[in-house]
Amino acid sequence: MARIFHDEDAPLDAVTGKTIAVIGYGNQGRSWAQNIRDAGLDVRVGTLADTSRAQAESDGFAAHAISDAVAEADVVCLLIPDEVMGDAVSTSVAPTLKADAAVCFASGYAVAFDEVTLPDTNDVVLVAPRMIGVGVRDSYLDGSGFIAFIGVERDATGSAWPVALGIARALGALHRGSVEMTCRQEALIDLFVEQAIAPGLRKLWSDAAMVLLEAEIPLEAVLAEFYLSGEIERTYRAMREIGPTKQWKLHSQTSQYGTMSRAQAL
Repeated sequence: MARIFHDEDAPLDAVTGKTIAVIGYGNQGRSWAQNIRDAGLDVRVGTLADTSRAQAESDGFAAHAISDAVAEADVVCLLIPDEVMGDAVSTSVAPTLKADAAVCFASGYAVAFDEVTLPDTNDVVLVAPRMIGVGVRDSYLDGSGFIAFIGVERDATGSAWPVALGIARALGALHRGSVEMTCRQEALIDLFVEQAIAPGLRKLWSDAAMVLLEAEIPLEAVLAEFYLSGEIERTYRAMREIGPTKQWKLHSQTSQYGTMSRAQAL
């Protein structure tokens, strides 16, 4: 069984008084910076000199070039795309990184597939939200929290776990619980969903729409049934809140029969 961590497992002491650099100020980075600041920690932003830096400054952050933000930080949270992570770390992160700073990844990809190289003296940790960026912020503000994957890839200082848990708690990732994972495990499950399940579902919905349109069902009705009504969204919410089995009772017997019997024929 995997370990699952909650707020009570993570006092903020390990990150209180530390300087935390959030590198990247896109959907995830903006939410991370705001949540961690609201938790009472010292946050500064490192990002390119573009609209993202202007947004960070407008939101009240001290915004810097990436290398400058990293140089001041005790904890560096990397919220930049996987496809540029290797170049960014080698040119703008590693050269100015404090010898004992912790580096926190929000995705396991770069570590799992050796896209980055960091000095042996630095802790390497993972806090990977299972939530889109805007949801990370909204879930913090409404107090519901979100699930994340958390792990320690390298404990060079002996304090990597307290730091990882402290960042996760400040972010809001322990309110509902964070599951222990390695960077490789996180990357594999993420890629499986994004590269196999998501495109498969997209193809299923597209083909299903064509079948219904050929049966002379109005396009507006198809869109309403698939997306606009919100019925599927509420069904998945019920699965999360009361479980997949119990939520069946919220549907008609015809629906229950179809769900249970037709899957066997696929």
